[in-house]
Amino acid sequence: MGKRKLLAIISGISLAAMILTGCNQNTGLTSAINTVSSPVSVETASATSLTQTSIPTQTTTPSKSPVLTGHSSTTNTLSTVTVSSLQASMVQIPGGQFAMGDHFGVVDPQHPTDEVPIHNVTISPYYIDKFDITVQQYCDFLNSAMAQGQITIGGGAYYVSGAPRDSISVNGGLVYLKGGKDYFFLTLQAYNHSTISWDGQKFSVLDNRQNHPATSVSWFGAAAYCNWLSIKDGYQPCYNTTTWDCDFTKNGYRLPTEAEWEYAARGGQNNPYYNYPWGNDADKTKANWPNSGDPYEAGAFPLTTPVGFYNGQLQHKADYNWLGSQDTYQTANGANAYGLYDMAGNVWQWCNDWYQTDYYKVSPAKDPPGPAMAQASPMPDGKINRCMRGGNWYNGEPDKLNPSIDNGHSRVSNRDPAYYLGEEEFQNSEVGFRIVRR
Repeated sequence: MGKRKLLAIISGISLAAMILTGCNQNTGLTSAINTVSSPVSVETASATSLTQTSIPTQTTTPSKSPVLTGHSSTTNTLSTVTVSSLQASMVQIPGGQFAMGDHFGVVDPQHPTDEVPIHNVTISPYYIDKFDITVQQYCDFLNSAMAQGQITIGGGAYYVSGAPRDSISVNGGLVYLKGGKDYFFLTLQAYNHSTISWDGQKFSVLDNRQNHPATSVSWFGAAAYCNWLSIKDGYQPCYNTTTWDCDFTKNGYRLPTEAEWEYAARGGQNNPYYNYPWGNDADKTKANWPNSGDPYEAGAFPLTTPVGFYNGQLQHKADYNWLGSQDTYQTANGANAYGLYDMAGNVWQWCNDWYQTDYYKVSPAKDPPGPAMAQASPMPDGKINRCMRGGNWYNGEPDKLNPSIDNGHSRVSNRDPAYYLGEEEFQNSEVGFRIVRR
């Protein structure tokens, strides 16, 4: 996994630590949040407010080569696979206890001790989305928030050094909380692998990706979405948009804790514990992993698949309009026993927690909220990061039982600070999120 250098310059303000990272800008562990200005709220279609949130980082090794094709507008037909058929549906997860951590003795060379010790954790009942948040859902949020004056499009330039070209420079196109400095999202105008465009009046989905997982979303942007949806659905927002602290006593949507994510991903299976959400078999037809052979690998980055695509059905090109030459693609059922899809592969999923290497040694036994920011573990660059779970389509590690298969870092116990992602040009296209609610 190579470390990526990232530099964003917006209106002369350096945001190097803040691009999709949820990391701290300061070398002494003070909060990047302190740069946020006055609080703003997310509103419903009538009137409400966006209370505030924060971001994470990543790194991993490239395995799929980029196919840089042009973007098309959202006028492509979706055929029988409609956005409405995949609207977020939440699954109720029963409370219970499980042994959290790595049960297979896997050692990640980048952060080798963070999945041990195995420890018992009790989780209270909660709801979690069956699918990742989609591009269309995030685009709806952006249009709603823009119409209500809650967000703004930033000027300046976004640079990536070490990319295939000497640099990438695109003016504008970064979405911010209005009046704040916390970047939420990269549009196509700021990042050439984004799946949402801004034409000066509205946000639009590109390349027929309405049902794909949303990418180019920072941790702050994921938390802001949670607040917006909470108010829209009549719940209490969980995030304070000045400090980005999460109030776990509120009943609105939020990002899952690491413990909630792993508990849900395991699907209630604890005798024996599994390596993947569905079992121990590294099956490329159950998840979107690097070089898995799915028909979306012929398209432009990000090489995501629609949420819930790996459902055991024979998928047809006529239904999805993919760019691959296959007329059909046989999937295996990658859902776990709770009916959750894409808990392995496709995109990383933001968690609410800061990343602390040895958190398992001090974690509370009931509903661990994750470490305080002051306890987060600095990465080699001196910054701290939020956690990601679930693995991705871009790069990974060999499966322990079948080393010929790259599992996209999708072991159910795998923890990754956002510092570890893919090659710098493509890092923003590897992470998305799903939401929970109590």
